[in-house]
Amino acid sequence: MTSPATTAAEELVPLLRGRLHAYAFWAALLAAAALVALAPSSTARAACAIYGTALCALFAISALYHRWRWDPRWRPLMRRLDHSTIHIFIAASTTPLALLVLDGQLQTFVLTCSWLGALGGIVLSVAWIDAPRALVALSYVLVGWAALIGIPQMVDRLPATPLILLASGAVLYIGGALVYATRRPNPWPRVCGFHEVFHGLVVAAAVTHFVTMAGWVVHAAPT
Repeated sequence: MTSPATTAAEELVPLLRGRLHAYAFWAALLAAAALVALAPSSTARAACAIYGTALCALFAISALYHRWRWDPRWRPLMRRLDHSTIHIFIAASTTPLALLVLDGQLQTFVLTCSWLGALGGIVLSVAWIDAPRALVALSYVLVGWAALIGIPQMVDRLPATPLILLASGAVLYIGGALVYATRRPNPWPRVCGFHEVFHGLVVAAAVTHFVTMAGWVVHAAPT
C-alpha cells in the first residue's frame, strides 16, 4: 500500500492519499473488537483476534505511512513495514477459514502455506523494497491463493452466500493488485489517483470478507 517515490508524477500526492485507510482503521477497530467479543468459542476468539489485529494493523500502518510526510531516513522503513503488514494481513485473513471451517491435514496445510507465503513476502519487502510493482502485486495474490487449497471443504461446509462473498472479495483484492501494478486507472491525480482506487478496492474487499467472517465463518466450528 505504497508507491515508490521515484518519478515526478508519483511525487504529486493526491489530496485523498491515505484518508480512506485512516477512516477504515477506526471502523476496523470497533468491528474487530465486536467480532472477538461475540465469537462463540475459544478457537473462534483466537482466530478472530488474529484476523482483527491484522486488519487494524493493515489500515493503521497504511494510514500512517501515506498521511505523514516522512523524513527520507524513515520513509524506507515505513514502506517496508507497510508492505510487510499487507502480507501478514493476507495470511491472517485465511486463518479463521482454516481454523474454523477446515480440519485435518488440509487445515494444517493451508495454514502452513499461508504463513510461509507471508514470511516470504516479508523477506521480499525487507530485502528488495524497490522490487517491480508487478512482482509485489503477484506476491500478494500468491499468498492469498493459499486459501484456494481449502475450497473442497469450504464448499461442503459453508452455504452459497458466504462462498459468493469470499469469491467477490477475492476478485476485489485481485483487482486492487492489478491497479497497483499498472497504476491504472488514475482518474484525478491531484485528488484521487490510482493509489486511492487501489485503497478503495482493498476496503471494499475487506468489508466483504469481514461480513463473511462475522456472519458465517465464526459459527462454522462447533462451540
